[in-house]
Amino acid sequence: QHARIPKRHPLEAFCTMSTEEAKAGLLSEGSGKAGEVELGMGFDKEAATKTAGEIKDETSKFYKEIGNEIGKTWESMRAAKFTETLNAEDDTMPKKALKCFMTYLMKPLIIVLMIYVFIIRMLYKVYQVLPIHLLEMIFGIGLCFFGGVYFASIAAFEAFRNFGGQLLVDELALCWEQALLVKAANEEDDKKDVDKNGVADVQEMGYNELITHKAKMAMMAVDKPERLMKASEYLFTAWVAVIATLKSQFAKTVAIALGIADQLQLPAIQIFGPTLAMLLGKDLSHWTAPIIGTTIKVIAVVISSYIQAVISAFYSGIRGGRLFGEAFMYGVMPYISPYLPECMGVKNFDPAESYLDEILGFPLAAAGFYWQITHGFALEFPYSLIMLPCTIVEWVIRWHIYT
Repeated sequence: QHARIPKRHPLEAFCTMSTEEAKAGLLSEGSGKAGEVELGMGFDKEAATKTAGEIKDETSKFYKEIGNEIGKTWESMRAAKFTETLNAEDDTMPKKALKCFMTYLMKPLIIVLMIYVFIIRMLYKVYQVLPIHLLEMIFGIGLCFFGGVYFASIAAFEAFRNFGGQLLVDELALCWEQALLVKAANEEDDKKDVDKNGVADVQEMGYNELITHKAKMAMMAVDKPERLMKASEYLFTAWVAVIATLKSQFAKTVAIALGIADQLQLPAIQIFGPTLAMLLGKDLSHWTAPIIGTTIKVIAVVISSYIQAVISAFYSGIRGGRLFGEAFMYGVMPYISPYLPECMGVKNFDPAESYLDEILGFPLAAAGFYWQITHGFALEFPYSLIMLPCTIVEWVIRWHIYT
């Protein structure tokens, strides 16, 4: 059948293939036939089925593991109450506060982090089996409706990709691998009871002894210290370079933020300084200016971020709409055009001459921009909870850009 197709533009030949060829899967990605254009919508059913089974098995396993972790965390927090009196050396307020955080907050936070990491791993498995144009369509919709909400994160991702790309991923993978070794060693260490008194040794240690013990345990667990140090240095260098790039990219709104902070800090100290100093007392009155200055910076970041969010929402909406339209035109239309009525004039559909990407893209961009404006560039529950790590990263990046 391919031999009977006259020689013409490869994309045109693809778009005018018969329904039987489409059903036979000749449009799948990487089919390897001469003259074909890889449309990026090939779907490997066998790989998808295998991935679905892996996700199901890993989800069941993770559900049991996280249940055990929650149970052990609860028991360790209860046991900590009974062993608090044994640590008489922890008499200063900072030590008590840090110990409280390490005992009652650190492990719950680690469990929450484990849940989000698991979700990301499962999403990555799905990402690996989805067709490329389908991914582009999903990403385009995301840009339309969330481009203004996460404008700093998107810009940082682009900068990281341009700065190192795959090398950055490799360094992060190495750090994660070493962190897993430390985690496994820490779990074994928490179970040790050398004196055989029924209480874990770490629960009987004082604060200073525990910190020293855990630091030594972590250093012993890391098997590639030199490689880990180099990876950390590279990640820090990349972070500094990305922040510098973003400061330049958002120079106008950075100038607005700094201008707001400079203009408002002195009047705010003059107005609110005496009252705040009185509330803080004589011992803490020297914190008056830093507290007011930080508050002014937060206000400046919020105002400048909103201005930049409006600008970014407009451009990301257009970009996402066009990305969705082009992905649909090149990835979906060649599949469905043989099934559409002839009166629609798409039997000989040519993406290069079609306005379908504009017809689909611009209304989607307008809808996404309107949605972001009306929702105040914020996510509604439960999406706000699901995207909480991304939101935290977004505001950390904004703080570094605008301050």
